[in-house]
Amino acid sequence: MSKVTSSLLKVGVYNRRTRQFKLHDADFFHLKPLLKCRVDVNNSQKSWSEKTQDLALTFGSKNRKRVISSRLKYESAANDTISHDKVQSSISSETTITEENKEECQIIPPQNKNANRVDEIYNIYDVIPKGDYDCLDTEAKIFMNVTRENLQLLRNDAKYCEFILHFLEVRFQNLSLHTAKLLCYLNYMTVLIKTTYKELKRKDPFPDIPQPYKSSLMEKYLVNRSLPQRMKDKILSHAMVLALTINNYYIDGKLLASSTHVPMTRIVLVAYSLGCHVKDRKAEGTKLIELTLPLFKYEPKGKQRK
Repeated sequence: MSKVTSSLLKVGVYNRRTRQFKLHDADFFHLKPLLKCRVDVNNSQKSWSEKTQDLALTFGSKNRKRVISSRLKYESAANDTISHDKVQSSISSETTITEENKEECQIIPPQNKNANRVDEIYNIYDVIPKGDYDCLDTEAKIFMNVTRENLQLLRNDAKYCEFILHFLEVRFQNLSLHTAKLLCYLNYMTVLIKTTYKELKRKDPFPDIPQPYKSSLMEKYLVNRSLPQRMKDKILSHAMVLALTINNYYIDGKLLASSTHVPMTRIVLVAYSLGCHVKDRKAEGTKLIELTLPLFKYEPKGKQRK
């Protein structure tokens, strides 16, 4: 009986060294696996899509792996954002302000809500750093020494904006050092706001602005050597405060538009955010911008009360 059984069970053994294959009789035996693996409990609980994703990350192409990795990072960031929003929502509403108010606070200089006079609304040193103001004596001399004869030379030089040239034509005879400093810094700001994207990528994008004012302006208004719209509005609002201070708190909107290359609609919006009153001068084709008390309170059309 054992002989019959033994003839039915055979084991084939292949010798890789001699490359020979031999059959041996066998009654009963156990085969030991060459590859050992353990059961992954976590893997057994995964869905079909998750298992497919794991296979793609291990054996998929580079593009497939990159797509899956990007999706996982996005999902992780989204979960973090949701958690962060939940934490933020628990903060008292009294300690938070709307995004619009944040933007406005960042764009315009600090505003004195309790001002009794128009010259108390804005502090000039919030626009011009005190250190820069004190250093402007030398640069301001060019405006202090203006005569009717060399005024045309300044216009031909094309270094100064139309607002400054127009102001000098009217007021050059009794110009104070303080006003000359403000004119000088205003000129630097108009150079900055008119700079194009291509010019910003140059090694020296502002060759006409001397130091230390160049570094001060770039640090204050540029973002990674670029000038986004929010920062353009900030420069415009600060330049408008200077222009209003220089010209007894009223300015010609058309003159400011030509000096800064900013559309009139944008100038009016920034003027409203500063609390200015804007009046149409249709006969002259311009708008009069005036800073006076009480300040104008601007509400966007979509948020006006019915």
